[in-house]
Amino acid sequence: MTQATDARPRVTPRAFGWRDRVGYMFGDLGNDFTFIFASAYLMVYFTNVAGLNPAHVGTLFLAARLIDAFTDVGWGRFLDRHRPSPQGRFRVWIARMAIPVAVASALMYAPFVADWDYGVKLTYAAVTYLLWGSICYTTTNISYGSMASVISDEPVNRASLSVFRGLGANIAGLSVSLLPPLFIYATIDGTSQVVPGRFFVTAIIFSVFAALFYFLCYAGVRERIQALPVAQPRSFGSLLRQLVSSRPLLTLIVANVVIMLASLFVATMAAYLWLYHFNNGAMSGPAQLTTYLPGLLLAPFAARLAGRFGKKEVLVVALFGTAAIYLALFFLHVQQPWVFILLNLLAGFGIGFYNLLIWAVVGDIIDAEEVRSGHRDDGSVYAINTWARKVGQAVAGGVGGYALAVIGFQSAAPTQDVSTVDGIYTFSTLAPAVLYAVAAVILLTFPLGRARVVENVAVLERRRLSKLEELGDR
Repeated sequence: MTQATDARPRVTPRAFGWRDRVGYMFGDLGNDFTFIFASAYLMVYFTNVAGLNPAHVGTLFLAARLIDAFTDVGWGRFLDRHRPSPQGRFRVWIARMAIPVAVASALMYAPFVADWDYGVKLTYAAVTYLLWGSICYTTTNISYGSMASVISDEPVNRASLSVFRGLGANIAGLSVSLLPPLFIYATIDGTSQVVPGRFFVTAIIFSVFAALFYFLCYAGVRERIQALPVAQPRSFGSLLRQLVSSRPLLTLIVANVVIMLASLFVATMAAYLWLYHFNNGAMSGPAQLTTYLPGLLLAPFAARLAGRFGKKEVLVVALFGTAAIYLALFFLHVQQPWVFILLNLLAGFGIGFYNLLIWAVVGDIIDAEEVRSGHRDDGSVYAINTWARKVGQAVAGGVGGYALAVIGFQSAAPTQDVSTVDGIYTFSTLAPAVLYAVAAVILLTFPLGRARVVENVAVLERRRLSKLEELGDR
């Protein structure tokens, strides 16, 4: 199949500027108003509202990620090979799928399924989760992420897009963390519990806002970089052979899996930690400030620090620091809620750097692979990396579900045994300490330093100018 290029004349887009940065920020607001909501509360809904076995939920999460291996990469391949519309190759799909992803997200939290037979409600959970995550969210998220490398080819601009994407994620995280616990939890007879009907209404509200943010992203950004036409387009097998030999991509994939496993393991266990260890589910909202507030505070400085010291160096130091704080939390076995929150706030600065800078790293990898092969595959490379992150998410959800089962968690029970509560605390602190340290060690081997990135950008610019001159002479 020939790599599609738009042969029709296109209006030269405006120069890169603040509209692109802010518009791109809205895209991750749209993503995370459903994604972070699911990461933080879907397991709680499945176990405490629908009454599903946590081990079954964990299996569902893992199975969905196997399906994503086909839907994510297939959609990325489609984006790279289809003929783009006049509105662009990627951004048009963000608008087209905004409403479907919002509807699919809301359907996952319907409270009436709690009264159905177990097999029927497990089937409903599987169908709606796959509809949202493996189909609707895939089309919007991969289109959105792939678009970053064609908005601008300047490393500084890409770093600013990554920071604004991280800014959007942190604003979404704060919103999703602070607001839902005020509505979905209530203290009944001295015990903090979930209120099923409020869960569904909250999910609908966040889904509506997600769709609105997607449309604002579409309106704000513009695509500027087009793939060069190639005489001999390669097959999907050839693409895979190249990517499995890409040291930068493989290193990032492994690190992403480990980091997503750590981050989402913390998110999965957080609701249970506050419900049972601290006996205050509503505190889970303020507690999650520690995950997102650091990113907001770091946003004005992250790109400059990465420019001065290098993305890899900043990320490695930040992750080692986060691991050390989680290890301290494990040994201290904190009982005071605000002490726990304060230490988590310090740990959040390490994750804040990662969330703000990682998307610029993906753009660097796409450039490196184009230099190596002569082919530009924004969608395919981004999709493979995204699938790896989803694997980390699924493993976190799966391991989280299995961990709850191992420590004796009882679904739909208002209280848990002391040994179960202690197990929840251990999995909430020791597991991320080990995983963040492992991720830092992996990133030490990442090969794309600052000098290499600048060199790759220069090489690609010379190639494009040469190709344009060649086409102009025909």
